[in-house]
Amino acid sequence: MLSKGLKDEEKEKISELFNSMLDLEFVPDLWKNEQRQKLSDNLKKKLDLTLDDVENQNTEFLLAKLKSADFEFSHYEQFGDLLLKSSPFEAEDQKIQLAKKAVVVFETAQQENKIFSFGLIQKINKARSLL
Repeated sequence: MLSKGLKDEEKEKISELFNSMLDLEFVPDLWKNEQRQKLSDNLKKKLDLTLDDVENQNTEFLLAKLKSADFEFSHYEQFGDLLLKSSPFEAEDQKIQLAKKAVVVFETAQQENKIFSFGLIQKINKARSLL
């Protein structure tokens, strides 16, 4: 029973981390000078990934990392939201990579959820429109 409590606590910490990152309002000048690095640092602490890693690694590697972090469907969705939120501030090539990764992450969230979600389908379509 103790391990269930620890798992729940860890999942809550992941949710809080993503919520805090999603609550940030990204600003182009601040993005380049500090927000991008802060986002990468937070990802590195929790997932051992930076934003550059997310952009440059293949999707299989990314999904394996997320799975090893014991993500639930809501965490996948939050992570996809974060990728989409940060993509407008990146260069064109990185923007496309983040959109591709967001599609895969949202599709994984849909599979993990096991319940059809129109909200996730809308997010998948939004990410695809950026490609």
